[in-house]
Amino acid sequence: MKRLLLSIYGFAFFNKFLLLTPVYAIFMQQNGVGDALLSAMFIISSAATILGQMPIAYITNRCGARNAMAFGQILKAVAVIMWLYISNTMGFVVGMALWGIQTGFRNVAFEGMIYDEVAAAGRAKEYTRILGRKATFESIGVALSATGSLLMFLGYDWVTWVSVVAIVISVLCLMLIPNRKSESDISHTGFKAMFRDGVRTCIKTPCMMPIMMLALLVVNVPYLDDFLSPIALQLGIKTEMVGIVPFFLLICATFGQRFAYKFKNISDTLLYTMIGVAGGLYVLFAHVYNVQTLWMLGVAYTLIWCVYTITYARFQHMIPTRHRSVVLSLFTTLTYLVYMLVCAIIGIGATIGSWRYSIWFLGMLVIAVCVWAMIRVRKKCPCVSG
Repeated sequence: MKRLLLSIYGFAFFNKFLLLTPVYAIFMQQNGVGDALLSAMFIISSAATILGQMPIAYITNRCGARNAMAFGQILKAVAVIMWLYISNTMGFVVGMALWGIQTGFRNVAFEGMIYDEVAAAGRAKEYTRILGRKATFESIGVALSATGSLLMFLGYDWVTWVSVVAIVISVLCLMLIPNRKSESDISHTGFKAMFRDGVRTCIKTPCMMPIMMLALLVVNVPYLDDFLSPIALQLGIKTEMVGIVPFFLLICATFGQRFAYKFKNISDTLLYTMIGVAGGLYVLFAHVYNVQTLWMLGVAYTLIWCVYTITYARFQHMIPTRHRSVVLSLFTTLTYLVYMLVCAIIGIGATIGSWRYSIWFLGMLVIAVCVWAMIRVRKKCPCVSG
């Protein structure tokens, strides 16, 4: 178990430790990508994740979670190298598509593997805590990646290659994890049947669909991470210092994820109220919109990621082991459909004249999610925490 956890945490860290994270959006804009097109880039990445879900789930079942994730990491390395040497719209589009496919592998293979391995070790009750710790290592990796903006004086190529090295190390961490095939003898026809069964299971299992929808809405509607660098520039922060904003918000997100397990048994009313408070803080920040009020986003991030960790853990507990990769594939598909809509909304706000309008729109949507959870989910799935 100790070796498994070290491998999981190691992969979680190095998968996110990419020095180009705070600067690649700026790099794209410096090479002719406008605000609206930048939003379109993230939509393209999400579309690739969605379109790849069935083959991703099939490959994961046939080749095992470890090998599937390793292949995804290779695609991500190719994507970031492509941005460096093909710095035009087509290069960015293809790179974002490859990164989107890698995200699909991670969401389906990695998340499913963690739960199955932990459950196999008889530690299923600790899953929420392990999920929080894994998220902590991911956040630490992204937070340290914020230093990439400080190292831009060395050149974007240097930042890219250090990121590639981190990806290679993440693959080495994967090699320490046993490679399990959940359905090694499945045929392609059998896989289609299993996919249908998985979707049917997700719909018919009591409360699974509402909790799944709540988890994906909570984590995606307020998602600003991919746009934090342009937002920081608009707030008046210098290019070499834009990494401060994602660094600060990731500390807040880490805090929310790390200690979420302490609140896993709170009432649903209080849990859903936290969502509404986060949405209100988004709206207030958009109204004031200056560096001094970034603390509002920080508190909102803490609440959002705490709620997401709890709801996602509840969702995982509901999934039958046989259908885990398929149900998580469905979850990923729906997640990125929502994310594409969020990117479109953010793009509309930027087109109007400022990222602040995008943040205001998202804040109002988060409040709407809170109202929906209070009215529909709380009444349909009472005491789900038990």
